[in-house]
Amino acid sequence: MAREAESLFGDIGAIGDTRQDPPFKAFTEADSPDPGGQRQDDTRQDTSSETESMHLCGRRIGRGGDTSQDRHFLSIWLRVSLIPPRRETMDPGIINQVKQLYEAEKLSQRQIVTQLGISRKRVLRILRGERVNKPIRETIFKPYERLVQEWYREYPFLRVTQVYERLKGYGYTGGYDTVKVHTQSLRKKKSGWFHELEFLPGEEAQVDWMEWRFPFAPLYGFVLILAYSRYLYVHFYPRHSMEFFLDGHLRAFRERGGVAHRHRYDNLKSVVLSRSPELTFNPQFLDFVRHYGFSVHPCTPGRANEKGRVERVIRDIKDFLRVTPCENLTEVNLKVSAWRLERNQRVHRSTEKRPIDLLKEEKLIPLPQIPYSPHQLILAPVSKTGFVEFDTNRYSVPSSFSGVSCELLAYPDQVEIWVKGKRIASHPRSFDRKQKIEHPSHRERLLQITPHFKAKRIYQLMNRMDKGVTSFLDESEAEGQNPMEVAHELFKLLTQTSKTVFLSAVREANGLKVYKVKYLQSLLQPSHHRPDQPVHPQNPQLLTITYAGRSLKDYDNLI
Repeated sequence: MAREAESLFGDIGAIGDTRQDPPFKAFTEADSPDPGGQRQDDTRQDTSSETESMHLCGRRIGRGGDTSQDRHFLSIWLRVSLIPPRRETMDPGIINQVKQLYEAEKLSQRQIVTQLGISRKRVLRILRGERVNKPIRETIFKPYERLVQEWYREYPFLRVTQVYERLKGYGYTGGYDTVKVHTQSLRKKKSGWFHELEFLPGEEAQVDWMEWRFPFAPLYGFVLILAYSRYLYVHFYPRHSMEFFLDGHLRAFRERGGVAHRHRYDNLKSVVLSRSPELTFNPQFLDFVRHYGFSVHPCTPGRANEKGRVERVIRDIKDFLRVTPCENLTEVNLKVSAWRLERNQRVHRSTEKRPIDLLKEEKLIPLPQIPYSPHQLILAPVSKTGFVEFDTNRYSVPSSFSGVSCELLAYPDQVEIWVKGKRIASHPRSFDRKQKIEHPSHRERLLQITPHFKAKRIYQLMNRMDKGVTSFLDESEAEGQNPMEVAHELFKLLTQTSKTVFLSAVREANGLKVYKVKYLQSLLQPSHHRPDQPVHPQNPQLLTITYAGRSLKDYDNLI
């Protein structure tokens, strides 16, 4: 039995312990702490003298006439053999496959990962001869799990950012992504049931913005749908600020010929400024609402089902754009407009009628006689060089207004600058970045102060004014004219007429390939500057004809 126990202990030690044990020696009864051992004064006989067989841990062990010392060794062996291993090792088959692919097939670690479908770290550990499985470490989020679960039981719609900010107050030092991963199961959307919403004709319209990133630039779509007829209006803009928001409404109102009695919005900054401590609306948008006489209903945060009609149609618009290539904003609006017009003439799956037909049943509020001006008012200073900065671009004003404060009115297509109730400048709006938009006539007074720089400055202003003017100057220089003098003559013509008329005349001259200032003067010169050319009849005697006047009393008899 002693030899058998020795072999058993040797096997156990070989499993996970490589230390060398001292030579085994037999224990005496005095060394055995087993209280079940037979004392010297005990004369009772052990009845289990016959050989028995025990099944321990999947192995058959022969048990003969053991003594108390044998039972002591067996108890120690059972206690040791039943201790679970500290960690498991990798399947030998996988180890052999990894080594075979690496040493014989000469595959790289990445190729072995792809071939066997195991992680690269495991491959690396096998090749280094390390144990694969590591004990699971406790994460930094573990102490806070119970607290976070209580929060979600009380507030099921908590966002990750809210949980993260709360945990920082409890001393949490981990990152946002850790919170996001460990709260994912708690943030699963709960199944709910909703009533089907029904609307009266003209009762409601649902409005929202959508964003779509095209290869050339991100664009923002204004989407408005009538809840009763499902009549849809969509228009894309380069921005989604207040002026574009109002312009989208105006375009939709004009197309439908009226306004729904109530409009439902998401919590857009153009509509709602804040919800706490109380609901605060955007004052400019309230002025727009009062002008057209409809009511506003902002949706409850996190309840997209309250405006399900516009949410569904935005999904359809995105599906259309995924398969529709576009090169610029104009092309986007043309293709989207054709798509929505076709949609408005198609039978709707819910109403089983065409939206264009149900639009006639809508009881809309008539439009006022005077439309609302879609603009955004911004207070801005005029720089010492005579520019006003807006949306990273600089717009010129007359030099005499340098250093004063002004009001900038941003429209969807133009920018106006006002000082003390007077418009001092107007420019086409640029959606590029860090551009300088300058009108040459705004520097007339400055040129008078600095005559030595006048000719060069005028040429720079006129050359940057428009591509048509640049072409005119280049072609006149190619014909042998002095570009400085030509630019000065063009500048004088510009001060006598509007910029639009001046550029139209320049484009006409370029089209006819006539690069002469005199030709432009003939187009732009006012009629009272031209010499009088009296008209003479072919028969000069007609100018000497006399006639007898008629008495006005004849007309009095007719009254």
